[in-house]
Amino acid sequence: MKSATSQRRKTSRSIYKYFTKLNGLHLQSDAATFLETHFENQTNIDEALSQLATVYKKQFADENMFVKKSDLESLITSLHGVTPTRVENDINSGIQDMTIDDKPIDIAQHFHVVDAFDMPRMYYDIRRKGFVKYATTPTLMSTPKEKSELYRDRLQLVKQRVLRDEHFDQSASSSSQMMDPDSSSHLKITPIKALIGRDREHFLLFGMLTQLEDGKVFLEDEDANVQLDLSQCVYTSGFFTDHTFVLAEGLYGDDHVFHVYEMGFPPAEPRTTSENFTHVDFLDLQKPTIDNHRLKAEEESREDVFFAVISDVHLDEPMVIPSLRRVFERYSRSQIPLAFILIGNFSRQAFNYKGQNTGPYKDNLTVLADLIFEFQEIASNSYFVFVPGCRDPWGGLSLPQPALPEFLTSRIQHKVRRAIFTSNPCRIRYCTQDIVVYREDLFNALSRNALLAPRLEEDEEPSKHVRRVYL
Repeated sequence: MKSATSQRRKTSRSIYKYFTKLNGLHLQSDAATFLETHFENQTNIDEALSQLATVYKKQFADENMFVKKSDLESLITSLHGVTPTRVENDINSGIQDMTIDDKPIDIAQHFHVVDAFDMPRMYYDIRRKGFVKYATTPTLMSTPKEKSELYRDRLQLVKQRVLRDEHFDQSASSSSQMMDPDSSSHLKITPIKALIGRDREHFLLFGMLTQLEDGKVFLEDEDANVQLDLSQCVYTSGFFTDHTFVLAEGLYGDDHVFHVYEMGFPPAEPRTTSENFTHVDFLDLQKPTIDNHRLKAEEESREDVFFAVISDVHLDEPMVIPSLRRVFERYSRSQIPLAFILIGNFSRQAFNYKGQNTGPYKDNLTVLADLIFEFQEIASNSYFVFVPGCRDPWGGLSLPQPALPEFLTSRIQHKVRRAIFTSNPCRIRYCTQDIVVYREDLFNALSRNALLAPRLEEDEEPSKHVRRVYL
């Protein structure tokens, strides 16, 4: 009897691991019971469950992330018994149906630039355990409710990622607690509202740093907030600013202040884990017809493919156009980049909104268009991505910043076949990589708004502190 119970627990843990933790699939109670019964007395269940979860995700996850018993039954029946070899063959045959191995891959067709204003607006629904598109249309005249939802959505987005980490307890979800009997050994995040009446106890909290009162720092989650005492806090590298999401460990005192001993950023998550869990393309691009593994292999084998990134292209300075000419001449004689990413500001002088600078600004872009057109091979084959700076139209302090207006860029668009004018920031997808292009002095911006002085003595490279915040 004891042996049977132990085997059932082992099966339960394997089901949770391969369906929920690794693939982000949430089993309904009858589906979980069905799998436990089906695999209870089988050998090599780990490999079989891994392959079964992969096939299920491929066939059903786009429709629903919740695993139904009926779908499992039909899938297992169609596979004629879930053996690793049988399922592996099924996956391979499916991939072969989708791709033609001997057809060459045109890398240029797998370069996409996504404007920030074209990205779909999504939020994490804690009830559905997945991402949902907003039904409303964005508007400049938003309501106070939408501002509070902005921070709530950000919190849920980061929190669901934290709870997927193997070191954290997911017992906030009853189904996860049932499927993972060893969850008690993990780190447990306590909601701030649960601190009431529990003075002199130690807790691990997750929330957003904010200053609800002048000179006082608070930690806020979706339901409550608590004042922080950071006088004895040991914190990691990076910048801690208003609206930063952190993990804080400490003591809730008699004074109803949380005395923080250690504070750090939520753990970063590998991209493969995020993709396996969400099944969502946040860029909303058309799915490639080529298998992702083959595309990745092609990407890694093409060592000749590269981008040329040039920032602060001040076209109103006399030396810039001759310097760009030398750059184009050198590339035209050797290897041509797949893309030139030109980042503003495109003028040393800020753009005059009264119209006085419109003529010179447009003329400078026209000169650039004529220069690129002189190098026909580059103009015809390379992408030219233009990302504006804060001094370009219509720049300012608000983000995202829209692309340069068409009435200024018509000459370039006419002469350069692959010219793309996009927002700041924007995203670039190259094969299987997602790249963020963001023109901003992040170090100084974060330094000005830091609640705690960064520990620069521990790391002499300032850029590492910036990367720690965004990863």
